[in-house]
This record gives sequence, C-alpha cells and structure tokens, in this order.
Amino acid sequence: MKKFKQAYRLLVFAILAGISSGSVLAQTPYDPDYREEALNIEEELQLFTDRSLYSVNESIYFMADYAVSGLPEGSPWSSVLYVELIAGDGTPLVQSKYRIAGGKAEGSLRIPSESLTGNYYVKAYTRWMRNRGPQDFSYTALKIINPYRSEVLVLDDQGASYVSADQLIFKEGVLECSTASGAYQSGQEVEFCLNAASSVLLDQLRCCLTVAPEGAIDLIGGSYRFPDQERDSFRVAFLPDLGNGISISGSVLSPDLQPVPYATLHFALLGKEPDFFATMSDINGRFILTVPAAEGERLEFFVTPEQEKESGLEVRIDEEFDSRAMGLPFETFHLTDYEREIARKITLNMQISNAFSQALSPAEVPFQETVAEGKRIPFYGTRVKRLYIDDYIRLPNLEEVFINLVPELQFYKKGGETRIRVLSSNESIRVYNPLIMIDHISVFDHQALLALSPEKIERVDLINEIYLKGNVAFGGVLAIHSRKGDMAGIDLPKGSYFFDYQNFQPENVITASPSLTEERVPDARNTVFWAADIRLEGDKQTKVSFRAPEQAGKYLIQVRGVLPGGEVFSASSEFLVE
Repeated sequence: MKKFKQAYRLLVFAILAGISSGSVLAQTPYDPDYREEALNIEEELQLFTDRSLYSVNESIYFMADYAVSGLPEGSPWSSVLYVELIAGDGTPLVQSKYRIAGGKAEGSLRIPSESLTGNYYVKAYTRWMRNRGPQDFSYTALKIINPYRSEVLVLDDQGASYVSADQLIFKEGVLECSTASGAYQSGQEVEFCLNAASSVLLDQLRCCLTVAPEGAIDLIGGSYRFPDQERDSFRVAFLPDLGNGISISGSVLSPDLQPVPYATLHFALLGKEPDFFATMSDINGRFILTVPAAEGERLEFFVTPEQEKESGLEVRIDEEFDSRAMGLPFETFHLTDYEREIARKITLNMQISNAFSQALSPAEVPFQETVAEGKRIPFYGTRVKRLYIDDYIRLPNLEEVFINLVPELQFYKKGGETRIRVLSSNESIRVYNPLIMIDHISVFDHQALLALSPEKIERVDLINEIYLKGNVAFGGVLAIHSRKGDMAGIDLPKGSYFFDYQNFQPENVITASPSLTEERVPDARNTVFWAADIRLEGDKQTKVSFRAPEQAGKYLIQVRGVLPGGEVFSASSEFLVE
C-alpha cells in the first residue's frame, strides 16, 4: 500500500507540473498533500453578451474569454464552460455546457417563455473554479421582459445579505471605431472600421462585436467581480474537464456512509450510440472519468458498482452544475422611459420573428433509423467470437448454450453460487474478473444470467483476452444482446441506477445579419449583428460590414474584449437609420 501511495503522489505531481496526459488526469483525483500546488492554478473568465436587454423567447448570444495561470505554457486544462441563466437568488432558468478552445467559448442561451420580467444574471464557470467557490465565477447582469405576463420577478429572500461586488469598468482608448456615414437607409450596407488607438498590438486582442438599438447595450462595464476568497476556503473537490469530453465525478460510500477506496465502477452510456466506461475510486473513495461528447443534449447513463452480495455500496454522482447560493447584487427592476420604448420594440420584434419563423419552418420529418442494431460496431470492436442463437438448435437456458457452444467459458462455485470465468491461452486472464454484460449493462448475478431463456437472446460476443477500459482490467468480455433490448427480463444489479447528464449545447450557426430569402419576411432583428470572434491583424485596419435594419432609430456598435493583462476594454460608435 505504501508503494502504491508513493507512485500515486508522483503521478499527481506530474499532472500538476503539466507533463501528464489528459487521459491520466481524467482518471486520477488529486492527493490533498498537493493542495498548495493546486492553489496556484487560477482561472479567469470574462463573459460578454450581445445585449443587456432581452425579451422572452429570444436567444442570448455570448462570448467568454478564458485564461489560466500557474501551469507551464501549453498545458491542457479546462475544456468545458458551464453557463447558466439565473435569477438574483441563484435559481437557474437555463443550464448548458460549451467547449473552450483557443482561450474562448461561444454559444447562446434560449430564454424560456415562462420567465418573469426582471433582473437576471448569466453565470459562467469551469469545474476547476468550483474549488474556490461561487465568488470566483463570472456574473453578467441583464434585464428580461415578458410581454405576456404582468408579474415582475421578486426574490423571496429580500432581506438577505448580499456580497459587495464591483462591475468591471471598460477601458476606453484601446481601439477607435467609426462608420463611413452617420446615417443610413433601411437595408443599406453599413461598413464599420477598427483602428488601433494605443501601443497595444491588435493581434493580442480578443474581441466580440455587437450592433443593437441604443439603450439595449450596457456601455459601462462587463461582468461583476467579487472580493478574493480566503485561501483556507480552497479545496480540490473537482478536477478540470479535459479534451473533447465532459467529466463525471463522485464518491463511493459504504452503508455507514464511509468512503470506499478502490471500488470498481461500471458506467453504461445508453441511446443510439451506446458505450461503456469503467473506473476505480481512489484512496479517498473519489472517482472521475471523462466521457466523449455524443449526440443529443441529454445523455442517459447507467452506473453500477462491483460489490459482493451484502456489501451495499452506494455511488453518489456530483452535481454537474454548481448550486451553491450566492448573494448577488439586487436592485428593484426599473426601466427608464427610453428603455421602456426600446423594450416595447424588442418584444414586438420577438413576436413578429417567432410568428414568421413558425410559418416558414419546414415540416418536421420523423427520425428514420438507418443502421440496424446488429450492424453497429460495439464499443469493444468487432474482433470477437460471435454466436447467433438462431444458428443452432434450441437449448433450455443460456448455461446449456455456453456448455455446448462456447468452450472458452468455464463455471466454478464461489460462496455457494455459480460463477463464470473466461478461458484463454493467456493464464493471467484469471487474475481479473470478466466483464459480463447484457445490452451494454453489467451483470454480476451469474446464476440469474445462466437461467435466461435463449429465445430472448439474439447473439453472444466473446473476447477471451485481457480487456482494458480506462484504468480497469477485465478478464475478458462476455457481451449478450437480447432481441428486444430489454435485458431479457433480468433484474438490475444492486446499488445501480439510471441518471441523466447534460451534453454540450449543440453548435448553432449564428446568422445575426441575414440576407432574407423571402421579400415578405419582415426584418425583425433585435441584435442587428453579432460576431463572437473578431480577429485583428497587426497594424491593419479591420473592416466589418452588415446590413442596416428596417426600423428607424439610433443604433450602437460596440466592440469588447480582454487585454493581455486581464483588463476589459470597449470601443463604440453609433449611427442612425432613417
């Protein structure tokens, strides 16, 4: 045990030094002895939205600038951004995940139609930031209008003590921006120019650009910053997401709620593209694994621990989003007369846009399954010994099938029960338990499995070699596939359960300045133009063009970003549509 502990610490140190691979990190929680090294790894987030005033049924477009310090340059770290639309008391309305790549993330949040008129925040963070607490997150304030309901959002806990927070004020003078003309006709092309106005190199800046009605954009500052937390509050409870997947972490507990070290866990990903994952809890009973992104917004998993009949192990999955309450600054909802007029136009445009999008949307075509279940490549590959039940005469149960048709399987007694072992020319296969599954879900009651009727089974796949999955080795694989995908009626293992987990938000192609294809469709854009990734090159002038909206009025162009030192900057210009 001492030798294992020493090797474990060396591995953790390698991870903290940034020289270990992402796959190793995904399997190895941090040792508490390295808390100080972990404390030096800090992340910064700045999130910018396309507007600060919205209507329900609209999308909030955003760009988040991400930076990490305390690691060797180029070391992999957080690759997933968690974004929520919340009320002032922390109640979430929408929760989504987005990829972080190249120091930024972008996406959109759809405002639910039932949201009340009021003040809200866009909350953004990574798994690693959860170790410092919600004061380390990014919070961007905005207002939402619901024209269908007269109620205004009122927080239940009005008397709560709120943490003092300062809004980050935009630094001016970094860029100069201008339009070719101060006034345009509806539909006319507007050309917008950016020039460096300081010694900062343009290619060091990360920018987003938004064009919206005056009064719908906050020109003062960005997200809110809270006082730094005490160092004592930091503890490593969450490892960062790495690579192209999302992380699942948690604990394994005994019936008396004590952590269980070195417990083997089986995770089955269900759905159209089933998969299997395995991991072990560490010395503190904690575990983490990374699963690759899959289709769909929600992923359905089945988890079960390997355990003796009476061990009663319990698997607890960590919350995928942080639910800790945060005393955010609260102000009574109020609109100025000018904001009220802008809000009226925004809600009207929303209703027009939704009406036409529903009228013009193509009829939904039911999804057609094009690949038969038996033709899919299972997670363990195709280099297997495969047995189709219908190719042979009927036998009374699976035990008879295995005895007569699968000589690589052996039966033995343990604790008075029949167990299955996979035989191989590699004698070391006996050291490990086999992975036995039915419909991708692990089965540990071998007697119940052997008693199943072959009439309920389509095929049997066998791998009689040592099989590695994650950090777990198995003494071969026996995968049974039922005809109806119902596990042939066998009971689920003890301590197992199904749970949903959110996948990445699907990437939508944002066309915020469209060229309408049908003349009868009105231009009801509230965000006239949005670009989350404006790339500036050296000393060159950067030009962006968009089409002027149909509605007359004053519009603002705003460019925002983050300087290399972490300061947020802004440059803006305005124009009229006559």
